[in-house]
Amino acid sequence: MLLLVGSACTTSEPPEEAGHTTLAVFLDRNVTAEQKSAVEQRIRSMPSVEEVALETRDQAYEHRKESLKDHPDLLADLKPEFMPESFHATVTDASIAEAVELVMAGVDGVGDVALTTAKIDPLPSRIGVIVRLEATATDAQRSAVEKAVRALPHAESVAFEDRAAAYERLRKHCRGKGELAAQLDPQMTRASFRFQMPLDRDGRGLSEFVKLDGVDVVRLVPVAML
Repeated sequence: MLLLVGSACTTSEPPEEAGHTTLAVFLDRNVTAEQKSAVEQRIRSMPSVEEVALETRDQAYEHRKESLKDHPDLLADLKPEFMPESFHATVTDASIAEAVELVMAGVDGVGDVALTTAKIDPLPSRIGVIVRLEATATDAQRSAVEKAVRALPHAESVAFEDRAAAYERLRKHCRGKGELAAQLDPQMTRASFRFQMPLDRDGRGLSEFVKLDGVDVVRLVPVAML
């Protein structure tokens, strides 16, 4: 899965890096009414999360239909009942957006969680890239992913973060953010390669990373989230 994310900047970031993160929490198809209510309450209780709204299956279908209007072959198989309900919200603090994502992914009734681009103007000049590894990734798979990352012509400041370091980073950012630090578990985090790229460069090749053995997800994020 390849996603583009925007988020709030810190005081050290230039103004052009500003923006918020949109959180999408997709519900299981067989979610119960009680679980759905609990998921909504959990989202609303998260720090720095605002503008929580439910997207119904019909609304999701209409949005997806619009995005596929130039692909009639895919549109023919699209049905409203296939679309999941989801909650959408805005995370106003970039430093904890990843923690909110990981915690919400473990809530009963949640099928998937994604961080997507909030509409900002102007667009930032750079993006951060997170290539998150699977928990079972082997050393050989990690080495192959690193080789592919370093082969990218415009990758800058490439760094590897193991899952323990990811947990400590997120836990530090979550201090003073209500119960979020306590809700974050070390088993939720994953090792990842993290780097920057100019936004105006062709990033289509990044989608190939999800096909590599050992890769769980690829996210395009604001530099403030690295």
